[in-house]
Amino acid sequence: MACPSPWKDIADTFFECSICLDLFKEPKLLPCLHRFCKQCLEPILEEQADGTFECPLCKDVCKIPNDRIDGFKTDFHMKSMLQFIQLQKTFENKEERECIGCEEKLKVTAYCFMCKEFLCVQCYQFHLTKKIFVKHQKHVLALNDLEGKSLTKEKLASLMEAPRCHIHPEHKAKLCCCTCGNLPVCLTCTYDEHKGHELRDVRKVANDEREHLKEILEELVKRKDTVFNFADKIKRVNNDVLSIVAETKAKWKSQYEDQTRKLQNKKEEEKREFNRFKTGLEESTQQIMKELETEMEEKIRKIRDEYDRLKKIKVRESKEEEDNKRNEIENRDIKIDETINRLDAVMNERNKTIDEKQQRKLRETQNLSNLCNQWVNKFENVSTLSSSVLESYNHWTDAQCIPDIRAASELLVEDIMKDFPEKESFSDITIDDLPILCIDRVHISDNVESVVHVDVIKAKWFWLTGITSTGSGNIVISGRLSSDHSFITVINKQGRQIRHNKIDKVKGRSLQHFRHCAALSRDKIASVCESNQVVVYNTQDGSFTQNNITSLFDDIKTVDRKYATCITTDTLRGHIIVGTNRNTGLVFIFDEELNFIRGLKLPEVIKWSRDILYHKGVLLICDSESRCACAVTMDTSKTEAELLYELPEPDIDGLTWCPYSICADRAGYVYILWHSAGTKCIITQYSQDGQQLLTTKRTECTARCMTTLMTEEGEKLLVASWSGKMLCYGLMPE
Repeated sequence: MACPSPWKDIADTFFECSICLDLFKEPKLLPCLHRFCKQCLEPILEEQADGTFECPLCKDVCKIPNDRIDGFKTDFHMKSMLQFIQLQKTFENKEERECIGCEEKLKVTAYCFMCKEFLCVQCYQFHLTKKIFVKHQKHVLALNDLEGKSLTKEKLASLMEAPRCHIHPEHKAKLCCCTCGNLPVCLTCTYDEHKGHELRDVRKVANDEREHLKEILEELVKRKDTVFNFADKIKRVNNDVLSIVAETKAKWKSQYEDQTRKLQNKKEEEKREFNRFKTGLEESTQQIMKELETEMEEKIRKIRDEYDRLKKIKVRESKEEEDNKRNEIENRDIKIDETINRLDAVMNERNKTIDEKQQRKLRETQNLSNLCNQWVNKFENVSTLSSSVLESYNHWTDAQCIPDIRAASELLVEDIMKDFPEKESFSDITIDDLPILCIDRVHISDNVESVVHVDVIKAKWFWLTGITSTGSGNIVISGRLSSDHSFITVINKQGRQIRHNKIDKVKGRSLQHFRHCAALSRDKIASVCESNQVVVYNTQDGSFTQNNITSLFDDIKTVDRKYATCITTDTLRGHIIVGTNRNTGLVFIFDEELNFIRGLKLPEVIKWSRDILYHKGVLLICDSESRCACAVTMDTSKTEAELLYELPEPDIDGLTWCPYSICADRAGYVYILWHSAGTKCIITQYSQDGQQLLTTKRTECTARCMTTLMTEEGEKLLVASWSGKMLCYGLMPE
């Protein structure tokens, strides 16, 4: 017949040492509440020389007591549970044991916790009836108690003998010394070793400890859903990352195949054009030859020599025209192949980058998952041990175990509150479109398609100095709000405000707070102001992180004030590039978390970077002091940039023009906004390599900055003015 167990709901593994995988023998309790056999823990401590070691289960760092293994508390609660389990198995199997009374080896009937030995039937009755054993009678466990299912945890606790004094083991403990961690002490100790200490009755101490433990367990239960739900959240984030990566690759593959198909079709069309030309040329030649033959027949011998001469000339000219056309088509084919190769390179680079971002994000979530698993394991260990102790009703065990449980539980709550991430999602992998490479030319609309008045600028008269667009189709503007503040504002295509943030100026900086911006990813922009604050701003919720970069200027020797003047981004690598003012001669490069990567020294010809653009692996710079636009290298293996070329300057009205703002469309064409003494303003369009000026267009003299925006009707060029007016030009592929 199976005997009932007060701990029947606890898993068997709770009673096993995780090192030897056997039932605990002399279990020692660590501060993290994990326990191990004394003989299993001792070799681990011997290997440590720095006075600390890691718990084999939770990896918490534990301090080694001065007396090594003996300095850790013995887990009396676990010992009492194991003792009962072993007694229960002996009773269940009705084993034969030597009786302490008659020394006969008979089937056991009872166990005396004072004698710590088994009793047969006769000796059990003798124990219950003789006055000599009157103190033993309430400490005897009989088989009938187990079979009748009348054994409760309270009754089991009452059977246990009070522990011995930790200093005078010949005496039973009478009181608890709260000053010394609830140690059991005898009456002798009250006027000797523990004189003047706080000494209390064990029942009161145990009851107080139980109440304290219940309070901390209630707090843990409140945090339970937080910890367990966070594990589910991590799984969802991992799924989001994998889903976004798959979606990104599928989209890029579709774009790649679409553009490649268009290029191949164009190549086939060139071949057909050549064949049509050749056929037409042959038919025309045949017709002329027939006419010559007719003329030859009319003039017969008189013009035979002339006929032969003309025939040879015509054949030679025809051959030359065919060769010229063939060379022209071959050159076009070479350019198309080069375009396909560039598209292949972009596709491969983007796949490589997105794979790197995927691995980084998965590593981040794995670290969070490991932390969460540690919390869950600690929580389950505390919960199981606490429940077991609270239900045992053994005052001495509770008084010694519960303070350690409370300490570990409070530390667990602090860890959860301190380390628990508040983010709903960690997946910010960018989904950008591939550049358009198969367009021969982009034409700017002759007239302004629309004019939008930005309400927030028009109403407040803010100084607008930066504009960019987001992957979600919104527009971000930035600039100076007052002498102490700058702003970042998100608007829709109609100029209506979606979100507005005011940012304080860095204390101690006297510069104007003009702020510039550039797109970093689908929902994030990078921004910098002249008080040397670099910001990464989330357009979805208005949150931002910032970094003061003033210290980066400390080693630069110049009499001028040193500050940041412009910003651009390398969205493929997630790099932020910041330009600087007169005679500083540097750009600074940061990652998406605003960690400084390196500085890049610019060629001496560049004096003052008013605006910059990272474009096709090079950096295009609008130099307001030299009044020119330049292209320099962006080689990550070097600390100095090399001048590649100057972009052609406009020659309009015989005026001197200064470049103010620069951007590029998806096809790779470059646009620069030029000013002339503040009275006139023009827009220039350049080829994809920036070395050929294609178009010049006049615009309003108050224009300050510009960007491009993808809409349902196609890509647009947005030009923003000081007064809050935004001009929209169409960009039409040819």
